[in-house]
Amino acid sequence: MTETNTQRRAFLTVVASSVAVAACGGGGSSTPATPSPGPAPGPVNQPPSNMKAPLTIDLSQANLPAGAATVAYAYIIGGLYTDATLKNFKNYRLDASGNVQAIVPPSVNGTGDNTIPANSFPDQGNVVNSSDTATINASNYPTGWADYAIPLSLTAPNYIELANINTTNIPGLGKGNNALSMRIYISLGVPKLPFTAQAPYTSTGGITYANPYAGPGFDTGAPGALCLFDWFECSIDSSGVLNGNSTYVDQFGMPLIVNAQPGGSPQGELNVTRTQVLSNIATFNQNVYAGLAQPVTAPSAYPSGTAYLRAISPDHLSGLGTSSGTSAFQQYFDTTIASWNGQQITVTDTSSGTYIGTPSAGVWTFNYHSGGVAGAGTPATLNYGTITTANLWQCSGTLASGGSAQLNIGKQILAAFNRGVMSTTLDDGTCPASTSFYPTGTASNLWSQSFHTWSKNGQAYGFAYDDVCGANPSFNTSGSLTALSITLGKMG
Repeated sequence: MTETNTQRRAFLTVVASSVAVAACGGGGSSTPATPSPGPAPGPVNQPPSNMKAPLTIDLSQANLPAGAATVAYAYIIGGLYTDATLKNFKNYRLDASGNVQAIVPPSVNGTGDNTIPANSFPDQGNVVNSSDTATINASNYPTGWADYAIPLSLTAPNYIELANINTTNIPGLGKGNNALSMRIYISLGVPKLPFTAQAPYTSTGGITYANPYAGPGFDTGAPGALCLFDWFECSIDSSGVLNGNSTYVDQFGMPLIVNAQPGGSPQGELNVTRTQVLSNIATFNQNVYAGLAQPVTAPSAYPSGTAYLRAISPDHLSGLGTSSGTSAFQQYFDTTIASWNGQQITVTDTSSGTYIGTPSAGVWTFNYHSGGVAGAGTPATLNYGTITTANLWQCSGTLASGGSAQLNIGKQILAAFNRGVMSTTLDDGTCPASTSFYPTGTASNLWSQSFHTWSKNGQAYGFAYDDVCGANPSFNTSGSLTALSITLGKMG
């Protein structure tokens, strides 16, 4: 994974949280606008000729059912560090015309952008029945929230200008951590995604978050979890280069096919429908994977025939606490982890060098052996302590923290366990063929394996370090962004 990818993933982990976080903000009004058609229409189904970097969102190929509850919205939101020391964070969003806006926190005028009252959501056509309305209001909108939704056409492509993401409109825009990291969310159904602007705060690390917001969640009971949505995550830097990926690390809500130019190719295209994906996940071995598929509890709010809102990943099933999931899920990798006690393991990272260790009594410690890039940092010893099944599901703990060498060696171990190919020798410079991943009869991540199987090009982000050895759909444009497209895949 590139440095940009690593930085963006770390930032988006924060942005995705449904607690106070920093991201791209809104203007002073929560009234949604209509996507701009541009002053002069181009050819049929083509962006307006005056757009320099159009985002095309096309829902017309998805086989969406007719009905009043079949409505769709987009939300474009993100943020960046504006300084080299990474102490100051700013947040922005785009409106329907592609204009860069800033979140207005409640401290400005009492509500800021949060003009929609708590425990309520707009249902202008009275589409959602009273029982379902009560269900959604009770948990989906616990606080006042901002309506950043951009209405989308279901029958024709929608176009939004991205060229306004530049150094003129976003002071401090640069590269790496100074690029704008953002998500483009798409939701289906009447309930809109709640984003709650919050007052600026300073973290314990001295980092100032200007206009942070609480974003929608997807775990059971989280604000926004009763919305049907998914997203594409990316960053755009001061040169206009886009780095992005489709992802199933957290959840699967709907199939999004993404492409970008110059130099891109379609990513995220599945060879099965949304209905098939969720039906298959619901039939995973329930002795292990019970609880992944999230059934609809307020059906009148969504397109007819919607049986599941989403499936959460094993990462988030394990994240619900030790009481969640079956004992088989909580102990899934325990036997495999223990089998490596007393065996010598050699792990080579092209940057950090070769480390050798022999797990003993469950404790994983590695000593530096050789190699590595000058100046990359090669500590003599890497201590991972005791590795658990939860660490592997969540890609967490000492395997996913610490200095660069600790992370580089740790992520190879995480990827190998999730793929069922843990070995005495791991080397990201001589990767095995992806066809060798997930061998029959091994303890491995069925969620990730399935999405690789369902993906038309075999690429998927099924767990947080699925980028090891290039099995994921991350991509960079080969120059300044000229076009980005998001197409909703077949739903049923």
